[in-house]
Amino acid sequence: MAIAALVLWLCTAAVGSYMLATSFRVRRDEPAPAPPKVEAPPRPLTDKERFDPLSLQQAKAEPLPGLKDLAEFAHPTLAMIGFGVWFGYVVSHDRVFLAIGVGILLGAIAAGLSWFTVNTRASRRAAAAADGEGPETGPLIASPHLIILHAVGAALTLLIAALVAVRA
Repeated sequence: MAIAALVLWLCTAAVGSYMLATSFRVRRDEPAPAPPKVEAPPRPLTDKERFDPLSLQQAKAEPLPGLKDLAEFAHPTLAMIGFGVWFGYVVSHDRVFLAIGVGILLGAIAAGLSWFTVNTRASRRAAAAADGEGPETGPLIASPHLIILHAVGAALTLLIAALVAVRA
């Protein structure tokens, strides 16, 4: 079962890598997307903040600034590290690798859910600010079918890893 979890983890990582590679591609026959409109935050500015550019004001107005960047880095990084640790468990059958691998898998899934939530909110904000241009201007460009496939693969990987942990 540990090998099945490893193979499923690898397939899930392949789908995620494909999403990363294709989500930022711009077709040659289409013009490049315009940068999103930056609006001033609704809160009043202090004396320190009045000289800040609009993009910095918007970043400061976010509920958790930098969360998208953190999740964008942490999700693939944790997934690759966890895959290596799980491979170490498959080779050695050491319970320490098992516990660390399951923990890293949970962290990678949490970072992925955070990344998806932040991207979805940013996409909705961009669609609302575009005044009828549609959701194509948002940051979430990946196919919904690929996102669902990636999520199902992660859930099945977690299920199999949990079963392996219970049986060990």
